Amino acid sequence: MKILILGAGAGPANQDNSVWLAERSGELLVERLVDACANLDAKLIFAVRNDDIKRYSIDSVIKIADPAASIVAITGETLGAPCTALLCAHLIEDQEELLIINGNEFLDADYLAIVENFRIRNLDAGVACFRSIHPRYSYMLLGEDDLIVEAAEKRPISRHATAGFYWFRYGKYFINASQDMIRKDVQIDGKFFISLTFNELILSQKRTGIFEVDARHYFPLKSHQQVATYEASHGEEV
Repeated sequence: MKILILGAGAGPANQDNSVWLAERSGELLVERLVDACANLDAKLIFAVRNDDIKRYSIDSVIKIADPAASIVAITGETLGAPCTALLCAHLIEDQEELLIINGNEFLDADYLAIVENFRIRNLDAGVACFRSIHPRYSYMLLGEDDLIVEAAEKRPISRHATAGFYWFRYGKYFINASQDMIRKDVQIDGKFFISLTFNELILSQKRTGIFEVDARHYFPLKSHQQVATYEASHGEEV
């Protein structure tokens, strides 16, 4: 398995530190991400802004947290997470599982349990979701068989909001779906989103589903207030 952790998006305006350095109980976000992935027996790939490497030596921080990790430096802003992920495509194996985690969100959960659930259900792709109806999130709509029938970005179509945790049975499923989405120019506010690759997977007859997590274990890190909330929390057993 490859795990791609995306952290090349712009952080909160005027942020003094990189989101990677958000700290909770004396542990950096990057350390918690590495620890959360430890039981998956996977190779980690970090997509990191070149500015964060120059200013905060994030590459050195990552290498201490996980000496085996690969780091891809991203210069400038891309047109969204799928575009950033495709810049790492040379490290993604077509026939190997791929887990994509958004670096500006943190899901405090048992990652292996989520992935095992997707495997047992014989899914081709899966996403962790929590309950919400706020339009800032992306959403998955389920059919009668509990498989995803539609994905939407910043438009509530269900109570299943995505938590920035996307699993694909094969890396090629994500690559192909992303390329199809980009060819169709499926943008929202000038950006492409990983959530919308699920619509392409559905069109190609792939089985996609969700794993529901407790909203209390999901921490968005896209504003000063959200980062402060994360840093003030102490976590719960999951």
